[in-house]
Amino acid sequence: MTDWPPGTFMSRIGCHAAERLLCLAEPRYLAANRILISQGDDSEQVMLLGPPAEGETSDAACAKVTSVLRNGTEAMFGIRLRGDLVGELSMFRDAPAVATVTSCAPLSVRVFSHSVFESFLTEHPEAWRALMAMLAERLEWSDRHRAEFVGYEVEARLARVLVDLAERHGVPTREGTALGVRLSHTDLGKLIGARTDAVGNAIRRFRSEGLLVSGYRHVVIVDMERLNGVYENA
Repeated sequence: MTDWPPGTFMSRIGCHAAERLLCLAEPRYLAANRILISQGDDSEQVMLLGPPAEGETSDAACAKVTSVLRNGTEAMFGIRLRGDLVGELSMFRDAPAVATVTSCAPLSVRVFSHSVFESFLTEHPEAWRALMAMLAERLEWSDRHRAEFVGYEVEARLARVLVDLAERHGVPTREGTALGVRLSHTDLGKLIGARTDAVGNAIRRFRSEGLLVSGYRHVVIVDMERLNGVYENA
């Protein structure tokens, strides 16, 4: 497979290293809504997300990362795509997993022990650089969103994350650009730190202004420039 989404770990490491990594573990095929990693797990495993079984269709975005906070609130840290790694932070910290990773579409998973994955990184220095670049981008994304929670209202934060999702793995349609991942209003609220009803109100406003169309767990951005302007002009 060579059509890994841009920005993912597999898209960064080159064909030779990618082929080598795929040979180190057999794929396991999972349906949607399966837990890959649970918050609190202490297993020493790195997982590579991949395409579903032959004949099944799947969005590029295929897993979500969530965490339950001390007060019981569930937050979403991000969306992971085909070609992304999950569980890689456990290689660098002697502590249980801080988040749960759940499939949001059919996918395959290759599981590597720490020793196997570290050996792969040693054999392929470009993979080390790709891993560090991926971690740096995730940290930058996290820092930016924490700042936005403080500085922007719900509508601006939602507009920003919808544009971000569409730019990362959107799918062109006749109406516009679909997000490429099916998220409920509650999921979007967890992603931007907002109540479900506030997200619903913002979606209705965007829909009434012709910025997007939406259905059950489905959003298509009709006017990307104007939607981005909600954030840029806030």
